[in-house]
Order: sequence, then structure tokens, then C-alpha cells
Amino acid sequence: MPTPTEGTVTPLSLPDLSLSTQQQVGTDPPAPIVTPGSQSFIHIAKNFAGTPGTNPNPCRCTPPDMGLAASSKFVVQMVNLAGTIWKNNGVRVTTFSLSDFWFLPVRGGPLGIGMSDPQVLYDAAADRFYASIIDTFDVNRVNFAVTATNDPTGTWFIYRVIANCNPVTPYSNCSPASANTLPDQPYIGYSSNKFLIAVNDFDTTSGFFIGVQYWILNKAEMLSGCTVPTPCPGGRNIDAVTNVVTPGNNHWAIRPAQHLSTTSTAYMAENCLTVTSAVLTNTCPTAPAGSGGINVFTITGTPPGPTTVIPTTVPVASMSFPGRADQPGNAASLGTNDALRMLSIVWRNDVLWTASHEGCTPDSPSTPRTCARLDQISTASYVASQDFDLGFAGQYVFYPALSTDSSNNLVLLYGRSSLSLFPTLEVTGQLATMPALTLGASALLIAGTAADYTGRWGDYFWAATDPATPNTFWVSGEYRTVSLFQGWSTQVGEISFNPT
Repeated sequence: MPTPTEGTVTPLSLPDLSLSTQQQVGTDPPAPIVTPGSQSFIHIAKNFAGTPGTNPNPCRCTPPDMGLAASSKFVVQMVNLAGTIWKNNGVRVTTFSLSDFWFLPVRGGPLGIGMSDPQVLYDAAADRFYASIIDTFDVNRVNFAVTATNDPTGTWFIYRVIANCNPVTPYSNCSPASANTLPDQPYIGYSSNKFLIAVNDFDTTSGFFIGVQYWILNKAEMLSGCTVPTPCPGGRNIDAVTNVVTPGNNHWAIRPAQHLSTTSTAYMAENCLTVTSAVLTNTCPTAPAGSGGINVFTITGTPPGPTTVIPTTVPVASMSFPGRADQPGNAASLGTNDALRMLSIVWRNDVLWTASHEGCTPDSPSTPRTCARLDQISTASYVASQDFDLGFAGQYVFYPALSTDSSNNLVLLYGRSSLSLFPTLEVTGQLATMPALTLGASALLIAGTAADYTGRWGDYFWAATDPATPNTFWVSGEYRTVSLFQGWSTQVGEISFNPT
């Protein structure tokens, strides 16, 4: 069982990056809809059961909200609310409760009350694993951690940030603006010198959206464990900055990228259309009315030095809100998060790939379905070189997860369902040598055999690049063989590309 030590991150203030609000009116031509083609290069090298929703998982909850990370030796998965570590040959090393991992069984109880939305990443350049989770039992917290070495079964350094809380001076204590803040869906990312966390803050008493909050942290201090040889300033604090939280800045679901090649500049992104279909707001003020866009946030500098965050709007085809997906015997019953949250984001070699849900019409304009929007953006020119939907006639696509390798090949895991197809996991991809707006033949990871009656799914799947083996990835997603509330299953696959 990993042995944690704990430190505290004290957030500082950045200027409020408020953007003007632009009401969305009219429509652009929709993005082209692509289905997997005939070029066959995807090979499922390993395929095994991941962490389940039932024993030994203590959560009694749904959905899984999974993270996945792979090094040259280990594969790590974390879900609500358990984790599993395997060797890269697929042999399980250990399964553990996340309340034990985060050292919270006394405060949150053995079921991990107040914890949710785990993530785990591997940083190949640092040769370390990162993890994060919400901890509302201790009020407004996001816990995050890094391994002390490259071994995820060993010691982890554990830290926390406090949502909706800005101190007057560096390292001073602060009182949250509201003691009832939920820092929802904390996404984490990293660059060569920065560690990033971003959340949507909600008031848990009213349910109202408070605003987007993100933290930019000194990665070197975090990796050191804030001990020898270089203690962090202010005792065990990591130098960090955070934006001023206000709903007036009109941001929503900002996602930090996992940077897969070396860069001191870090990137985050968000979809411009936000909130819900009833409250439609365009947060990209430079995008023409009626058009879509993605805000790319370019971050330079490292705390405690000057840090700048500059948003740039990249025009893309307009996006429509997704609806619930069909299942056998249960039309429009599977939750796909209808708020246009970005679900997956990676950066490599000046190219940012993002994946989201959106509504598209692969059958006819009168039959909207949930599709996966994929965007490839150059961070040298801030232009989208690819902007398209993955969709199927008569079917729904959900929770896309992507990653890229050193050859700039793209892997994509997604779920698919219809009135005749239980939620099923499939993998496709795009070789760097393929034409734009094309995908290779899909491969079945695992077929679901039961419907979900909870109305919840996801909330995200994951894809990770194998850092040691060329053209190789790991993926993880949700499916069901029973409809029991917490009876969901997860599947882990090693995916290799065999270009011809």
C-alpha cells in the first residue's frame, strides 16, 4: 500500500481574467461527421478487467470517474473509490481503497465519504506518477499527490489546495469565501516546470455555479516533497498561484493538458459554449456570433516568479449540446453530461488534441445524437488543423479519451450504444501519415451486456501513452454486465498500432 506524507499548497491571487459575454445566435455549418474507416492497424495486445464497482471497491457509488496512467513498468488505475496497480504484463500487484491511499479513513470513513473524481497521470520526463481527488469531507479541498520515486507502490507525497479561497499574502492562512464549495471534476496536467489543477466551483447548498478555478504550481518543489535538498518556502508550502474565482469571468470546465513532450510553456483549454442548453453563453469574445470556438490558455512563468495566462480563441465549427444516449429497452437513458465539458486533452510537439461531447446528426438533421468532437490545434499558430465529429447512424458515441505517441499517432477510446447495442467500448485512431478527417478501422475492447438504470455514466474514460514502447497506448473505460447500481465494470487494454 502506498505510504503518504502530506503538505499544504497555499494559493495566491492572479488578476481576474474576465472575458466579456457574447450571446450565441445563429448557426455555423456543423463539423463534418467521420466514421471509422477500413484501414486496419489497431491491435489489442492486452485486455483485462479493471477495478470494479463492487468488492473490493468500498464506494457503493456510480459512476466510476476513472483515471489511468502507464510507465515502462506499471499501469495504475483509480476509480470511485479504489485503485489498482498492475505490472505492464497485466499481472495485478495490488488493489486498495482510495480512503486508505489518501490517508482519510478516520475523517471520511472506510467508504471514503466526501471523495470523488479521481485522476492519475504519469510524467515520463520526471518519471513520476501524479494523482488527485475531491475531498469535500475536509471542506473545499482538492487533494493531489506525486510519487517519491517511479514506483507507485511506494511513498507518495500528498498535498492539497483549498477551493474558493485566496490569502491576502503569500503563505497566509485563508478562510474560504464559502465553506460549502464543491471543486467539481478536478483535472490535472503538467509541463516541464509546472503542475496544473483546474475545477468548476459550485455552492453545495444552492447548487449554483461559483466559477472556474485553477492553480499553477511549482513542479520542482512538488517533486522534492518539500524536504531536502531544497525545502519549499514557508515550510511545506509549494509556490502556487490561482485565479480570482467569480462567475463573471464566464469560463467553464477549463482543462489543463498533459504535456507529452518537453515544454516550459503550459496549455489549458475550454469549449466556448458553456453551462446548459437553457443558458447558452459564448465565452470566446473574438469568435463571430453563431460560430464555435475553443479558448486555449497559454501559461508562461513559474511561481514564485511572474506567471502569465493568456487566452486565445481558436475558431472551430459550432457545437450543439449532446443528449442522453439510447440503450436496449431504455431510450435516452444514459447520461452523457450535457454541458459541453471538454473530456480529454493532450499536448505534444506544438499540437493540442482535445475531445468533447456534442450533438450531431449522422442520420438526418431531425435526429440529433451524441457524438465525439475531436479538435487538433497548433499552438504555434492557434489554428485548428482538424475539427470533426465521430458519429454513427442510429447510434450514440460518448466519453472519448485520447492520447498521442512520439510519432504523433492518435489513439481514441470511446463508448457506443443504441436501442440494440448495450454500452460498449471500442478503440480507433489516426496515424500521423493518414489524411486529415479520417480514422482507422475500430477494434472492440469489450461489449457490454446490460443496461445502466442510474442515469449516470463516465464521467470520463482515459487513454495513456506507453512511454517505453513505440506505437503503444493503454486505455480504460466503463461497461456493464449487470444493472445493479454499483455493479459497473471497467476494462483496461493495451493498444498497439501496426502501421502498414
